[in-house]
Amino acid sequence: MVFVTRFARCYLLGCCTFQWYLKALLMVLTFVSSAPQAAESTELTHGYTELDISITQLLDQTLLLDLADVSPVFRANYQKLSQWQHRPLSTDEQAELLKMHQQLERYWYYLDQQAECVEPCISKVFTQHDTHYRAVLFTLKQLMKLENMTSWDTLTQEEKLTPGQQSPLILPIAKRLFVLGFLPNELTIESAEEVSNGMIYRDELVIAIKKFQQQHGLQADGVIGKQTLFWLNQSPHTRAKLLAKNMLRQWILTPQLPARYLLVNIPAFELQLVEEGKVTLQSKVIVGKASRPTPLLKSQISSVVMNPEWRVPRTIIQRDILPHIRHDGHYLTEREFDAYDYDGKRAEHSAEQWQALASSHFPYQLVQRPGPKNALGRYKFHFDNSFSVYLHGTSEPSLFKKANRALSSGCIRVEKVEELARWFKSHLVNDQRLWDKLSSDITQSQWFSLSDKLPIFIVYWTVWLDDAGEVQYRNDIYQQESELSYVVSATIFNML
Repeated sequence: MVFVTRFARCYLLGCCTFQWYLKALLMVLTFVSSAPQAAESTELTHGYTELDISITQLLDQTLLLDLADVSPVFRANYQKLSQWQHRPLSTDEQAELLKMHQQLERYWYYLDQQAECVEPCISKVFTQHDTHYRAVLFTLKQLMKLENMTSWDTLTQEEKLTPGQQSPLILPIAKRLFVLGFLPNELTIESAEEVSNGMIYRDELVIAIKKFQQQHGLQADGVIGKQTLFWLNQSPHTRAKLLAKNMLRQWILTPQLPARYLLVNIPAFELQLVEEGKVTLQSKVIVGKASRPTPLLKSQISSVVMNPEWRVPRTIIQRDILPHIRHDGHYLTEREFDAYDYDGKRAEHSAEQWQALASSHFPYQLVQRPGPKNALGRYKFHFDNSFSVYLHGTSEPSLFKKANRALSSGCIRVEKVEELARWFKSHLVNDQRLWDKLSSDITQSQWFSLSDKLPIFIVYWTVWLDDAGEVQYRNDIYQQESELSYVVSATIFNML
């Protein structure tokens, strides 16, 4: 892979050609796998030949790209490489192995170009055997082994299963959890009565189900409902494909990340503040509903507002606020909204008049005053975008207790908003004295400029490997998995 790295640098500087690269790569492969007889006799420390290792390296990368549905090219290559392991290759097969090398390198080079890397960046993950990359490959291989060892029929159940209940479904669920590693031992039927009516949902299985639910972002209550059963029905092969697609997505973003940034992962309902590669703040967030999704974007936080007003978008007035007013004419007064006509004059009406207006033409703009009832909470963090979304607090902190937090109209509500604001004050706010002066006042709105902008990335990762090496899965809340792919046409494999 040294030749590959040198080539990419040289090519980007305009000082070499693909022909030069192919000759160099051919020299490497000829050296590694020139004579099948010599390769057979050259045994390395672990009993593999140099040719075996060359194929194994190709096999690992090709498996990842095959599972990620990048191109049928990699599926066909993976099947052939699997057959070629640990046996001599013919001259024609060696030539085909060279072509497979070229196709892989061309794809990594293509991704580097898409990311506008000045030098190889995405390809580094795969060519330098990154630790995280190796852990992901290990997991993918384990999942594929499980797929080949077990059948994965769909389990169905109309009613929820709670601890202590008896059901024929308990045994297959227990076997599935054992296969996936959530149960230390395989459970068995303990009585003739269980043979007739099904196993009892006992404590050992409840513990395993709760761990399974936590690893899938579900309410860890031990109740086997539709969402838990949905994830129990996801086969090892489906899981491997999800992991491969999401890892590729993450690795493509990683080289673009600066030393300090905010990252919001929508399906995880989570925000992370990262400094020098370390997470220094982690918080639950509330994101947009499926009907009003939070957009995927990258931007920079340029200012913070303490005690913000909320100028309500027209769509939210129509969808959310007018139904409340029709139900309760005192809604605007109780929630501390002011209404303005299009000349900027404040309007006042009785409760009955507000209800009548909400039921017909409503010619007003609404502004919610700063304070404890303000929907934006105490702080608003502004970043440029065409969707009019931003980070902010909330007047309803109890919503953070929910497992499914796709509840907003697109903006991102932050549970640990006070901690995030303190970080901004300590690191980026210009006028810290004014900040301290106003910190006890919850009604005066004040905008604060920053000494530097903080990059923010809003991403959509439904699967990832956590720090403990466990795979975390989350619901595809916006049904975007099929759209977020790195499928390429065969033209990128035309090397010359």
